[in-house]
Amino acid sequence: MSLEEQFKGRSVLITGAGKGIGRALAIRLGNTYGATVYALSRTQEDLDALKEECPHVKPVCVNLLDWNATREALQGLDPVDCLINNAAIGGMQPFLEITSDAFDEVIGTNLKAAVNVSQVICKKMIDAGNGGSIVNVTSIAGKRSLANYSVFCTSKAGLDMLTKTMAVELGQHKIRVNSVSLGCVWTPAFEKFVNLFGGPANLDAILASVKARTPLGDPILPMDDVVNTILFVLSNASSMMTGENVIVDGGFCAT
Repeated sequence: MSLEEQFKGRSVLITGAGKGIGRALAIRLGNTYGATVYALSRTQEDLDALKEECPHVKPVCVNLLDWNATREALQGLDPVDCLINNAAIGGMQPFLEITSDAFDEVIGTNLKAAVNVSQVICKKMIDAGNGGSIVNVTSIAGKRSLANYSVFCTSKAGLDMLTKTMAVELGQHKIRVNSVSLGCVWTPAFEKFVNLFGGPANLDAILASVKARTPLGDPILPMDDVVNTILFVLSNASSMMTGENVIVDGGFCAT
């Protein structure tokens, strides 16, 4: 069964849907596969632009750092079949300079918000009695240390472990939970990362260091590959997969 057949008529909530990977997922699911997509972002302008391109998207504008506001926004939604916890921020700070606010923002967005959103959505799935599927979008930074990004790396490693514990507890309700760890993807967040490391002038050097450790050679993942993998893991084509982590990095973590 094709992915289009897997998702046609199904409903999916995507966090961080205003830009980058989340936006690409929303457009594929809504425009190509005919799914009902609840697109969550903290930026109304991003949601407006997404809605213009993908008219069937149902926007949810809320700041995931606000625990109670997030729960309130999600409580009003119908039960969904699938959830993609995609929202994330980087937060570059050397370890010795990490501030309390920066720590709370990164952990709050990348890890705590996934707990909050998943709690509300899973309770709805359980009440509906139809099971469900969740994909947590993580990073190879949760497996390989990245200087000046210790909090980001920690948040992604934590999300991988959260995935496993969720899978153990929610399996009895026929809810599958998996994570997909990604390498470099050209998104607004990655562009910001490049700028922090000296801008486009240093991009070749940055990518060369990644390419040297990437057996498949390309240091930047094609967005279609990212979307295809996440949706395969989310779909019933992987119906007996749960508690697993799928790495998409061209082989970087194998070296």
